[in-house]
Amino acid sequence: ALREAAGIAVRMLDNVYEISLFPLLREAETARSSRRIGLGITGLADALLMLGQRYGAAPALKTAALLMETVCHAAYRASIALAQEKGPFPLFCSDLYLQGAFIRTLPQDIQQGIARYGIRNSHLTAIAPTGTISLLANNVSSGLEPIFAARYQRRIRNLQGGIETFDVEDYACRLYREQYGTALPPFFVQATDVAPENHLAMQAVLQAYVDSAIAKTVNVPADYPFESFSRLYETAYAKALKGCTAFRPNPITGEVLLGTQGTHRECCTLAGSAD
Repeated sequence: ALREAAGIAVRMLDNVYEISLFPLLREAETARSSRRIGLGITGLADALLMLGQRYGAAPALKTAALLMETVCHAAYRASIALAQEKGPFPLFCSDLYLQGAFIRTLPQDIQQGIARYGIRNSHLTAIAPTGTISLLANNVSSGLEPIFAARYQRRIRNLQGGIETFDVEDYACRLYREQYGTALPPFFVQATDVAPENHLAMQAVLQAYVDSAIAKTVNVPADYPFESFSRLYETAYAKALKGCTAFRPNPITGEVLLGTQGTHRECCTLAGSAD
């Protein structure tokens, strides 16, 4: 089902290029010359919770990698089929493209398909910050992030410019409670319960199947030592991550999300560049 959905999504996203009203001709030409798209995931932490897997632990890392591998390979095969049907992206050069470091990690049938038919989209996968978008799906966990909290408050600016606060509950936490009627299990963890190195570990296993960038926030406590904070970025570089965002609670920037247990927890997600 995931493979099928990924294939349909690639065709849909490629069609967007044909209906988009670009403000400038140069902008349209630049975009359509590569036809890059960014198919990704959201709700990963919710899925792991319902599978009984603790976010950041070895079984969860294995599951997450399998999910993203499935999306990635299905997307590339769909884009090859589109190239066979409609032609490859205009800037496609078979020899140069097949020399790409990421392309060389793909299965042989995909590489052979690209060599024979080309590929419709220069880049296919990304994981965007979906903190607000995920609300449209009954408040599933966003992107690859852990669940922020089972229940929390969200601050939203209204049409009059003021701030309103809404109580929200994570989708999987609500579903688990409705199905089992018990307290959340031990394998449930929220963002601040996940060790910083486990945040990076999750990003790393997914980056292997993402040809663009991943938006990921590493939550660190307010008293996190600077030496450990510095090592986060060194570790991210060593793991070949294309971006790393760390967030430490502080009284200056304020908070968008508020924990409901009397303590304020802050979360900031920055989009990674796809270039």
